Amino acid sequence: MGVYTIQSCSVEDYEAASQSYLGRQQEPVSFLQAPLYGKLQTSSGKDVAYVRIMKQREIIGFGLGVVYHAPGGLTFLYCPYGPVSQEWQQELIIDLEAFFRPLADRLGCAFVRLDNDAVKQISVKKPIPGKIARTASLQPRAEWVLNISPDEETIWMGFHKHARYNVRLAERAGASIVVLKPRETPLETFYSLMKTTSERDGFGIFDKNYYGAYLKTLNDDEGFVVLVNIDGKPAAAGLFVVYDRQAHYVFAGSSNDFRKIAPAYTVIWTAVKEAKNVAAPSLTSAE
Repeated sequence: MGVYTIQSCSVEDYEAASQSYLGRQQEPVSFLQAPLYGKLQTSSGKDVAYVRIMKQREIIGFGLGVVYHAPGGLTFLYCPYGPVSQEWQQELIIDLEAFFRPLADRLGCAFVRLDNDAVKQISVKKPIPGKIARTASLQPRAEWVLNISPDEETIWMGFHKHARYNVRLAERAGASIVVLKPRETPLETFYSLMKTTSERDGFGIFDKNYYGAYLKTLNDDEGFVVLVNIDGKPAAAGLFVVYDRQAHYVFAGSSNDFRKIAPAYTVIWTAVKEAKNVAAPSLTSAE
């Protein structure tokens, strides 16, 4: 038997494990390992595996993996920014490998992708035998994080002068700003802005049902959407998820009609103010 006990668990047990862990940690945890992220993925039609990590019967970590189907029929289990653990050493890597190998077989996955930087830093340089993949991350390794615990004026003056100018530009254009609960957000409007942005900037997006799953699944205290309208038309929107003292800037899109007004800056400034109400004292981050 290894040093660590790693077990598959129910959603309820996973939530208990994450709450136990968060109660002892100072550093915030990404919502990509939160129980609510598992709910979001299940709502979008994906299979999710939940795992808890124990040492001498104490919860010292947790992780969820999402089953993805890549082009060409390849299926793999992906743990975004996970698993999460308060201690990392080679013995944990070995025990994780022993646990995930049969789990991958049961789920019909070709490999498991653990996307925690500690795995790469601690594991041996040569490829790990079996089905643990150490390839390039699917998540950003550099994130912009803003401390939103100061008062609004202090945060505002900390912005670059061009950012403040663009927010005022939208004000002078008569921009209408509304903060929506996720379930109140018009999916067609949100998806249209996402699609326009992806076509303009040349990046891929999820299908409409995926964004719909987010909007339908998030509770009122788990996120919000900022929508900016100009001349009665949708100009920009952003979806923010609140978890563990952070407001995560997850998805955003803007129209081609108001590029010179740069309404995305207004989305961000409005989100900072809203996040102070729902997550402060906290941090807001772009992912």
